[in-house]
Amino acid sequence: MSITGDQVVAEVRKLLGDPYMYGDAGPAAFDCSGLVQYTLSKLGITAPRTSEAQWAWSQKISKAQLQPGDLVFSQWPGDNASPGHVQVYAGGGNVIGADSTNVEQVPLSSNAGHIVGYGRPPGMTAAAAGAGGGGGLLSLALPAGVLSMFSMLETFFTKILWIVNPENVARVVAGVAGAFLALFGIGFLIAAGA
Repeated sequence: MSITGDQVVAEVRKLLGDPYMYGDAGPAAFDCSGLVQYTLSKLGITAPRTSEAQWAWSQKISKAQLQPGDLVFSQWPGDNASPGHVQVYAGGGNVIGADSTNVEQVPLSSNAGHIVGYGRPPGMTAAAAGAGGGGGLLSLALPAGVLSMFSMLETFFTKILWIVNPENVARVVAGVAGAFLALFGIGFLIAAGA
């Protein structure tokens, strides 16, 4: 089944103002990934439930390729997984998502510094070349192999950035120190019992 980005945006706009509820996937309340899953299901597309599964499932695209109906993935402090948040690009520099209180439309720029990447739902057709008004080189489509290579590099660098993040370095160091102390304690108990 093939859908258009305009259909996705029209469907998600019907839910503007609905309440946010963590872990809910509709039809009365939504969390971010539940909103995406519910919206796409209304159009016959079966999407995974969580933002991280939706990130893995979607076709990775660049910001230059972003069109209405595409997904915008971000990571915010306190998110349990990466990417911890997903919104639908509505066009005109805006996104629609289930954000803390309700389903709302906000500027894409409100995610500045937190965006992990962009994805296109499988089954959604790309807009015709030049339809976004960009024209020029930005409207050229890259071969799937090239996009796949960039997607793999993006995944690699995302993991590297996770490792070098000071918060995560502290977690790793604390985990190694905890394991060392546990082994030391076990060894001490064995030695004391001998």
